[in-house]
Amino acid sequence: MKNLNEIEEIFAAAGAEKRSSLSEPEVYRVLELAGLAAPKHALYPASGFDAAAAAADICSRLGGNKAVLKLVSFKTLHKTESGGVKVIERTPEAVEAALKTMAGKFPDAEAFMAAEFLPHSPFALGEELLLGARSDDAFGPVLTLGPGGTNAEALTRSLRRGLAPSVIPADLAFNSNIWAAFLAKSWIWQYVSGKVRGGRRLVKDGEMVKWLEGFAHLMRNFRDGGPSQWAIEEFEVNPLAAAGGRLTALDGVLRLRPARKAAPRGKPSQKGVSSLLHTQSAAVVGVSEKKMNMARIILNNIVKAGFPREKVYIIKEGAAEIDGVKCFASPSALPEKIDMYVVAVPSPEVPRVLAEAGDSGKVNGVVLISGGMGEKAGSEEMGRTVVQTILRAREKNPDFALSGGNSMGIVLNGVKINTFFIPEYKLEHPIGVNPYNAKTAFVSQSGAFVISTISKMPWLKPAYSITVGNQQDVTVPDYVERLADEDDLKVILVYLEGFKPGDGAALARVIAKARTNGKQVVLYKAGRTAVGQKAVMGHTASIAGDYLVARLIMENAGALVAETFDDFNDLAALACSFAGLEIKHGNTFFMSNAGFEAAGMADSIAGHIKAELDAATAAEMARTLKDFKLDSIVDAKNPLDITPMASDGAIGGVVKTALSSDEFSGAVVSMIPLTPAMNTLPKGGAWPDDLDKSFLKEAAQAARGAGKPLLFCVACGPKYEPYCAYAQGLGLPVFRSADRAVKMYGAYLNYVLGQPA
Repeated sequence: MKNLNEIEEIFAAAGAEKRSSLSEPEVYRVLELAGLAAPKHALYPASGFDAAAAAADICSRLGGNKAVLKLVSFKTLHKTESGGVKVIERTPEAVEAALKTMAGKFPDAEAFMAAEFLPHSPFALGEELLLGARSDDAFGPVLTLGPGGTNAEALTRSLRRGLAPSVIPADLAFNSNIWAAFLAKSWIWQYVSGKVRGGRRLVKDGEMVKWLEGFAHLMRNFRDGGPSQWAIEEFEVNPLAAAGGRLTALDGVLRLRPARKAAPRGKPSQKGVSSLLHTQSAAVVGVSEKKMNMARIILNNIVKAGFPREKVYIIKEGAAEIDGVKCFASPSALPEKIDMYVVAVPSPEVPRVLAEAGDSGKVNGVVLISGGMGEKAGSEEMGRTVVQTILRAREKNPDFALSGGNSMGIVLNGVKINTFFIPEYKLEHPIGVNPYNAKTAFVSQSGAFVISTISKMPWLKPAYSITVGNQQDVTVPDYVERLADEDDLKVILVYLEGFKPGDGAALARVIAKARTNGKQVVLYKAGRTAVGQKAVMGHTASIAGDYLVARLIMENAGALVAETFDDFNDLAALACSFAGLEIKHGNTFFMSNAGFEAAGMADSIAGHIKAELDAATAAEMARTLKDFKLDSIVDAKNPLDITPMASDGAIGGVVKTALSSDEFSGAVVSMIPLTPAMNTLPKGGAWPDDLDKSFLKEAAQAARGAGKPLLFCVACGPKYEPYCAYAQGLGLPVFRSADRAVKMYGAYLNYVLGQPA
């Protein structure tokens, strides 16, 4: 862009007047200098205003039958709503009368502007767009494309998921292929490009790309840490009208401020992060000899998890050993370099403990359990001290890295280390391998979120359970970046509250990298509302950012974003169960022994999910129904209500037929367990049931043999928890309502197969 210097002068002139925004004529000039179209227009200062002379000049300058008159005022933000915009006939009489009315209504106006009228329909989708850009601490400059006009905000709020505005970080859009993919995913652009039924192309893609690139170029140059003294805080054109085969700005807002010098984050080395993921030696600071304090619980959890005792050390003066683990007076006295140095001391002691670790040169990774390091009011100085201590430690050891503070700890199943400070009688040790689940990593800012999830889903045995706390050094993207390269890892679960500067774009890049490497990423982003953002700030002292922007960017990067905690748990269960399978299509077999569930599953079918049944498969299912004398009361169909009279044999036979057929990619089976025809209670009670005689074992084997998903649902009360646990022990994801099972499976299929057209 050749005219950046002139744009800089416009910004400087506004700054000299202590203005934080440009007038609309100034915005038009910036657009013109950027090679983007603004309407023909003329400006008439309010001082010494002559309505008759202005009207004559307007009629001579502008063509067409109509003209647009606009108020120019920094005091009136919403011109249309206040009567500061008039579309009138382009005659001297009409223009003069309108100018006099406007001048009388707005005596404090700076000026009045006349602009050409571009014929288009503001009520036809696609003819008015909103193109916006804003500065974002987490993502850098971000561009937004959505429906425009006076109702843009209300329309956007009312749209269902999938029809939100399209969002892209300018820093991630660096070639024409990326812009093409961005437009292909934009639902509003389908209307502009004539790709909806009965539609017609209004402008070519190249015209839109020119605008996107122009906005991106401006935002990259006028940003914090950029080449200019000024940063664009917000830039919006609404409406951007599609008329006459081109796009033209009909209104514009640009807010600016002095640019801040952005200091790059001191990112930890890959080796430093890897030492926390592949630990071979560990030490604990803060262990008490006299009581079972937090550090001593951690020490015992490390040893009981199976980590080699000879590779565990305690930093403590005046003691030889505690609980059979050797003590050393200081980190400098340690016999080897430590991969994981766990610090659980009162917060006032943290700077000293970290400084000693850094000065020793014998510590790579620190897990800082201690809180009060900037996440609460009044502790900001302590947080800054910790960061400075980390940077000084890196001068001696470039691989010094700190995870936390306010961390719950780290659990690594591969090397059998557990540094959670939860006693074993409160939480079963999260050590072990589920043979039916894909290898999984769980990275969370909140430690409580991890232990709550694992407690509710005891079958979940992540290879890595990492709680990051307030990200004073190592951040969530740093961990995900290293995990994205783990060859046999299939699933990465992420709970995120806030970003450090630039980390939003960094996380998007590493999620895209993980997806390219064949991994599935399930993410929950907290801080969706103003109240939610305040709660996040109180917890982690990280920047929450705008939820919609974060969600859209993460989804585009390749994350499966959960809207609720329950959604996260269910989607995590599906990913952990099915990430190793190749799901080719969405035609699914549905079965229940209750009519209401069969109807509910049918009502929940959407997106990629289909419920088709060909004659050959139906005939084979019918033979099973006949063998079990059910053919007189039920027909083979999909969804199938097999009735409460069906035994485990009948249910299992139908399920195996469905799973063996190429017609189906998977099955959802929901059984009301109260029927006496089925084995749904554990053996040994005052009943004839035996779970080993249920259809579940053979059905799970059939699903694994076919390499297909099988979801199970038990829509009854706590008496049937053993039935659910039995199914989970066979590797089946279990739901407690059939319609939710179908809904969540649909969301998962949309992720795996791509959003349906």
